[in-house]
Amino acid sequence: MSDHADPSQTESPTLVPGDILTAIDAAIEEQGRWSARWHRSLVCGLPLPDDVKADGSENLTEFGRWRSRHNDDPLLTQPAFQGLWERYTAMHDAARRIACSVERPDDRIHSEDYDGFLSASDRFLSTARRIRDAFRKAVSDLDPLTGLSNRATMTAELTVEYERAVRSGTPCCLALADIDFFKKVNDTYGHAVGDEVLAATAGRLTSHLRPYDMIYRYGGEEFLICLPNADLEIARAVLERLRESMAERPIKLEDGRELPVTASFGLAQITKDADLKAVIERADAALYQSKEGGRNRVTAHGDTQVEA
Repeated sequence: MSDHADPSQTESPTLVPGDILTAIDAAIEEQGRWSARWHRSLVCGLPLPDDVKADGSENLTEFGRWRSRHNDDPLLTQPAFQGLWERYTAMHDAARRIACSVERPDDRIHSEDYDGFLSASDRFLSTARRIRDAFRKAVSDLDPLTGLSNRATMTAELTVEYERAVRSGTPCCLALADIDFFKKVNDTYGHAVGDEVLAATAGRLTSHLRPYDMIYRYGGEEFLICLPNADLEIARAVLERLRESMAERPIKLEDGRELPVTASFGLAQITKDADLKAVIERADAALYQSKEGGRNRVTAHGDTQVEA
């Protein structure tokens, strides 16, 4: 066996939206260079490059090799990306048919074949730009450290949930979660470890939420959680599950160390007598009570006498 592993066969990390955005931007730029070489060869009667006329030429490009390395990634198995690859393959097939039909410099290209190539190229670029724009929006809406939706996205989505709850009378709760003694983590281990703890906490909280719950990076070491169709009793049970998930198992750092981390929670239910800002303030007041009461606990606004 060779000492050097084939990079296309090595395990690749899971892709995130930013990776897709970078790859599609690069693919669009590469397609322009590839198309220019194709046209120049045909117009000037030059030999066509092997990566244009070879079978499976789409796999010989940088974009093709990138896709091959990540072919099993969940993001790339989505219908939108599958459709993009089909259009990319169709564009290369059309270019290869024309390339193989031109044996001498004075051979003419059939207009139908050329129009077919242009249409295939346009379809690929249109799809690529549409997906790129969607991922660009996704990246701008996400907190880069935790991968959670950021505060700007949170405000828009919480406004919808607030109005729905008030209008329909369906219960909905908001909660604030705070990593206990996070400043001590940064002071003791450094900010790089603090970032690891933030990212790991976001992942653990997300994995223990209900499928339709929403979680956001609220700021610093705080997270805001929206619990639709949940009154205080149901929401408290969900948050207790989150609290236990943090307390029962330490966070494993990249260097192999394990760091015990707990979190405190403050909970408030949406009601008609308080606007969205006031509901969040009630959750914040309840969170303060959790921290004052010893941390690693869940406190609901109704449990306290504090008025937000």
